[in-house]
Formats: sequence, C-alpha cells, structure tokens
Amino acid sequence: MSCIHGAFICGDQSDSENMKIDGGTTISVPKNLWWFLNLQQSTITQPKLFLDRRHVHKSRRSADVCIWLGCESEDSDLAMEFIAKKGTHGLRARGPGFYPLWKKKEGLALAALCDRPYCTRMWIIQEIIHAKKITVWCGAKEFNWASFESLYLSLKALEDNGWAAHHYIVTNVLQSSACVMVWQRAHWRHPDTPIPSLQTLIEVFHEWKCADVRDKVYALAGMANNETSIVPDYERSPKQLYFAVQERNPSCEEKFFNLLSQVLVLPGKDIELPGQSLIEYKSHPPERIVLRKRMNDENW
Repeated sequence: MSCIHGAFICGDQSDSENMKIDGGTTISVPKNLWWFLNLQQSTITQPKLFLDRRHVHKSRRSADVCIWLGCESEDSDLAMEFIAKKGTHGLRARGPGFYPLWKKKEGLALAALCDRPYCTRMWIIQEIIHAKKITVWCGAKEFNWASFESLYLSLKALEDNGWAAHHYIVTNVLQSSACVMVWQRAHWRHPDTPIPSLQTLIEVFHEWKCADVRDKVYALAGMANNETSIVPDYERSPKQLYFAVQERNPSCEEKFFNLLSQVLVLPGKDIELPGQSLIEYKSHPPERIVLRKRMNDENW
C-alpha cells in the first residue's frame, strides 16, 4: 500500500481533541493535528497517511509529503488559490519591465501565508528537502510545490532584473520563511551539490525553531554525510550532545563550536574552548542567535 507522510506542527499540547482510531480506542491529539486528520478523512484521497514528528532516516527521501499549514484564516484561501492557479503563469513583459504579478490584496495574502510558523521549524527541513512530491494544504485549499517553485522563480527574476522594488510586496514574499525553504530545497537537491557536513547544516539552519534545543542537531542528522552525522539519542543532555558532535567533527574550527555552544544554550563553564570566556548567548530579535565577542570591553 502506498502512503504519504504528513508534516505539521502539533501546536499547544494542552489544546486537544479526542479522536477514535482503529479498534474503537479514543486518543487525545493536539487540536491542529485533529483538524488535519479530519480534513484528511473527508478531503484528501491518498490511500494511507503516515504521521510522525521525529524522524532522521535517509531511507524516507522518496516519500510523498503532505504539508499542513493549519486552518484557513483571513484571505488564506485567496493566497492558496493564487499559487494553485497562477503560480506557473510566469512574468509578462511590459516595455522594459513586467506587468504586476498580483493585485494588492493577493500580495498581502501571500505574504501572510508564506510567513506562517510551519516553515521556521527544524523538523520540516528534511521533510521538504527529501520529499519526492509535496502537496501543501491550508484549510480545504491545496497546491503542489512545483507551482510554488515556479512562482518563486518569477519573483527571483524580478529581483535579478532590478524590478522587485517596483512590484508591490514582492521583496517581503521573497524574504519569507517559505521562500527560503524553496531555495534550500532546490539547492540541496541539485545533483552538483555534495552531501553536506553536519557543521554546514548547523551553520545554515541554526536560526530555525524547535522546542528541544537538541533538535537543532538531531533534526539535521539525517541530511548530513556519514562521516560527520550523529545518531539521535535523547538520553544525552545538551552538554553530552555538544561533546558527541565535537568527537564526530574533530577538524572543525573553534568558531563552529562557539556557535554550537550557543545553539545548545550551554554556559561557558560547561565546555572546554580556548575562547569560552568570549561566548555570550544573545537574542535579537528573539528568534535569532547573535554571536559576539566581548574582546576587552568589560561593560559589554
């Protein structure tokens, strides 16, 4: 039996609904997942849906993935329909420039949709990059990832030709977390792109979000090459994980381990680095990690 994999954010664990499964057993599931499963039962016609949140196995690279962005909200249907119906239309030349891609309301709806929390989560990175085929759902609307990629290429063409600033909210959409994932998927799936090291992946994706800081490493392990990857083990503390990564990546420079200590939120006294007194954990804005050195400024 064929199957697809569901990629989603469970949301607030305290906000849940009861659901009956095979055999009549009732289980409690987070409300966001409950909405998705109800939609899957009534609307999505795939033969089988497999759901999980923690997986690092490279064998699942060929899976079809169904992305659930959440329930519909104001104008989300407008954005979903735009991508599904107009995402592949491309640019139309007008003199030295191009006709607008969308109306103002459509642009605002797209910007809001593309900055939903889903695309900022650590565990969706390998789902999106490894998937053979992706279908994106928001409420009862859907589009395929190929249409979104086509729209992204049109936006990039505007930017590369110096016309993005002349088109309403194009830059905002291009800089959204969803468009970042379009670029990342295309980059890492390109045949000329080598399998990355764990160091490279942590450096690229360290600003993505997760509830458990250890997932800043474990969510990337399945994408890294065998020489530098690490087997997820949630019995390890963040400190133990730090040294496990260090052992698997002995050739990395000190600045990477500085970053890793920030990612795992480790105080300097817990690790052994020549410059450990120079490390301070800062966040500005809150979701970003900023690395700084105190140098000789005692007031910093």
